[in-house]
Amino acid sequence: MYLFSLSFSEMGLNLPLVIVLVLFGGFFLVSFFITSPNMDTKGLLRVLYSKPVRKADGSVEYPESRKN
Repeated sequence: MYLFSLSFSEMGLNLPLVIVLVLFGGFFLVSFFITSPNMDTKGLLRVLYSKPVRKADGSVEYPESRKN
């Protein structure tokens, strides 16, 4: 069984480009893990699935709609 592999230079990647790719990939992972606790799935689904009700003062409420 033969293993197929290409070097970075054969793929058209040089060292500065690999460093930039690793830095941006690391930045993405760190920013994703920092912001993931702020992702409120229940609140998002409540907003997406309910019909908003606008009050007289201009504020908007998303009432709980329960289908049994």
